[in-house]
Amino acid sequence: MNTKLTRRQLLKAAAATGVAGAAMTMPFMRNAYGNTPLSVVDWGPPWIDNAKKIADAWDKAPINWTLHSGGAASILPKIKAAWPNPPYDLVDNWSPVFLSMLREGWAETVTLDDCPNLADVPESLITKDADGNWKNIPRGTSGVFFTYAPENCPIEINTVDDLLDPKLQGQILWPNPTLNTNLQVVALAKARGGDEYNMEPGWEFLIELAKSGNIGRVSANTSDVITSLETAETSVTFVDQGTLGGVKGTQLRHLTKTDPSLKTFLFVSGWMVLSSSVNKQLAFDFANFTINKENSELYYQDVGEVPVNGKAEHGVEHLRFTSEEAAEFSVIPDWDHLGKELDNWNKRFETDVVPLL
Repeated sequence: MNTKLTRRQLLKAAAATGVAGAAMTMPFMRNAYGNTPLSVVDWGPPWIDNAKKIADAWDKAPINWTLHSGGAASILPKIKAAWPNPPYDLVDNWSPVFLSMLREGWAETVTLDDCPNLADVPESLITKDADGNWKNIPRGTSGVFFTYAPENCPIEINTVDDLLDPKLQGQILWPNPTLNTNLQVVALAKARGGDEYNMEPGWEFLIELAKSGNIGRVSANTSDVITSLETAETSVTFVDQGTLGGVKGTQLRHLTKTDPSLKTFLFVSGWMVLSSSVNKQLAFDFANFTINKENSELYYQDVGEVPVNGKAEHGVEHLRFTSEEAAEFSVIPDWDHLGKELDNWNKRFETDVVPLL
């Protein structure tokens, strides 16, 4: 017989037996799970919905949830301001912000003892420090790319220059630089001979786009993207695969293998345990649970990213590249450089682009 009680069963027992029962079970709960709940930072829907669903099945401790306010990099100043005692244990993030947290010394080292399910994850996807220590727990691989809703868009989009078509008045949802670490302007730069180190062609393109009137809204978070596309307020954007998991009300055409001028930027998302956490083993345990085969497949179904667990099944065809397609249509940018330049790019956007919108 299984005599191990979960937290939920204990709560049900307390409810059934009244105050006396609650008083009897509470000391056991404190001993088993600690005095403080696990503090987890995640994005809005669909990530938070998936994480809460998995947390209900895990059920080893209460979780206090915090949502990223805007792009994932927005958590960095909050951690820095509160260091060495930020109120977070586990943070869901992605490639460029992993590197920013690593530079600051905020990332706890993780091993197979901490997260045994990492044995099913390609090591190349794990962020490492200079000594080769593992510093994160990947959950998914994904891409950031241009997409549009054909049913709401007045033109067919096949190249990046189509964004300048006068028929697209107010139709483009443009992310602010914090979203996607400004890869949207890197994409414009690459289309005109530049890259993340030579951004002037991209800024010139964006200024031209802003002057055209085709940018109808600037998105600041995932909810902006989902709402704007689903309500047909706008019909064209540059966005990550995970956010699109929340778009249910309209069909999209993803421009990932359409033309070399429309690049897809590939990245990894997942967990990082803060070195300041007082609940490290609990944080590792929850992160490990989220990347088992079953939960990795659930993550794909709910969020839409390609699961990193090699045993998990998925069907994200627009992010399946042959070697030839990857060379022509995809880019893995210098994430470290992007993270260092983001503040300057935010200022450039505010001074040169926002006044034109």
